[in-house]
Amino acid sequence: MTIPTVYVTSELNASFTCESCGKSYTKDVSKFVRHKARVRLKYKCKCGHIFSVILERRRTIRKDVCLKGVLMQNEKQYPGEITDISPNGLRFKTLRKALIKEDSTAEIKFTLDNPNCSEVRRFIKVRKVLSEYSFGCEFESSEHFDDLGKYFLFYF
Repeated sequence: MTIPTVYVTSELNASFTCESCGKSYTKDVSKFVRHKARVRLKYKCKCGHIFSVILERRRTIRKDVCLKGVLMQNEKQYPGEITDISPNGLRFKTLRKALIKEDSTAEIKFTLDNPNCSEVRRFIKVRKVLSEYSFGCEFESSEHFDDLGKYFLFYF
């Protein structure tokens, strides 16, 4: 059984529906927004059904992808793939161990899976080191006026 994901609005509320009776609820989740870890909430409906939801606090939705790319930092190149992407950032997995630290900057080059197979180069900031092979990165600029911007508009 998968736990449903609910999105936090700009007013710091989340809306979810009871799986049993279908009644919808909107709750204030402001006290959970700043948590670093994944937030899983349990709720008991008036009908007696107890269910869980996961709060999604990202500003934009991420798309699961498999895009080949290379992360470049300090004249070293780490080939790998982008596993998910959003207009604000991406997750990159390297094929070999990478000595990359949080809050460091790097450049990433990857090929989109659009009809043109467009190549994209961006400067990124490593926000989270998930392992020696996996990194959560943020684009230094969230303005995408090239094929990446079109990708977010038409292939997302």
